[in-house]
Amino acid sequence: MNWQEVGDLIINLIDTDVLVRIRDKRESVKMYNRLIELGEIGSVRSVRQVFDELKGHGPAYKLLTDRRALFSIPPEQQFCEGVQQKLELLGNKAGWLWEQGGGKNPDPADPWLVSVAAHYKYVVVTNESEFSTMRIPAACKIPGIECRCISGPHFLHEVGIIKTIKPEHISAKAFFADKN
Repeated sequence: MNWQEVGDLIINLIDTDVLVRIRDKRESVKMYNRLIELGEIGSVRSVRQVFDELKGHGPAYKLLTDRRALFSIPPEQQFCEGVQQKLELLGNKAGWLWEQGGGKNPDPADPWLVSVAAHYKYVVVTNESEFSTMRIPAACKIPGIECRCISGPHFLHEVGIIKTIKPEHISAKAFFADKN
């Protein structure tokens, strides 16, 4: 399937931490295979920088490296002017996205995930805390960015990779943050 043929599909941009943590699940191979199927239809994507970060995570990298082109946003779309404008806005409002990981990575995935999602109206999928003021979920709420951001388990349930969520998988912080 060509990238531009995805039409009205919800495009999920998946973060490194989600791809890595799947390996900890008992049915990880089935889960990765389903992600590959979703990549084939165009509903799961990522940015080049995520695969650069995956190199340090053997099992996930080995399973997905041959499919890098399947998941990666094409360069002409990732590096377009609209994404660059979102990156600039993030640089001004959320410079901390570049500082995560102690500044060891000069081209981290986080700002790219958020900028691409904001420009194209995609969904960011990350396991980063929604309560931190200096993580991806906070950046997704910045005026002018405002893109949907969900957790890995939420995504896995939403796309049908997992069928049920056990009560112990639900964040107590999220539950008590809801004022209703």
